[in-house]
Amino acid sequence: MDDDKKERHADRMRRKKAVVDAAIEKAQEERGIVILITGNGKGKTTSAFGTLFRALGHGHQVGVVQFIKGTQSTGEVIYLQQQNPQLRYHAMATGFTWNTQNWDADKAAADEAWAHCKEMLQDDSLNLVVLDEITYMLKYNYLDTAEVVNAIRHRPFMQTVIITGRGAKPELVELADTVSEIRDEKHAFHAGVKAQAGIDF
Repeated sequence: MDDDKKERHADRMRRKKAVVDAAIEKAQEERGIVILITGNGKGKTTSAFGTLFRALGHGHQVGVVQFIKGTQSTGEVIYLQQQNPQLRYHAMATGFTWNTQNWDADKAAADEAWAHCKEMLQDDSLNLVVLDEITYMLKYNYLDTAEVVNAIRHRPFMQTVIITGRGAKPELVELADTVSEIRDEKHAFHAGVKAQAGIDF
């Protein structure tokens, strides 16, 4: 790269740094936030657990409630339960709702899981609470959307909540401070590749 191009590059980076520095200077509020990770693509739970590991690395106390995945042993949960006393964990007893095909049993399991959520959302010792796949509970009317939104809204001031799942209701989008939608462009499973331990679960 010649000197002129190098100088133009340096100038672009100086301008970029000024924009970034101004944004950092402006963002001075400190409080817990609500993060919504939705969409049909792979990686919503993985993203949430990445943030959870980040929180644990800073010595934070965390809570996780997993809806619909309760009977499947995932690598991240196996590892966390072995390694981290900082973690409070509950999984909905029935696993995937489409396996049970029993609304009453799923409703009872959802109510039990939601009871754990409410406890965590009232516990100011928890820096982070992950409500994994809770969007399905609202979609199928196992849980009341207004109640869920109200509980999240009235959580401890510094507590952050991560919500994951497809088809997030507009009320969750409105509640969230940060919304990420993961798009499903390609997926190995749809091409006939078997889900793999350590990669997909």
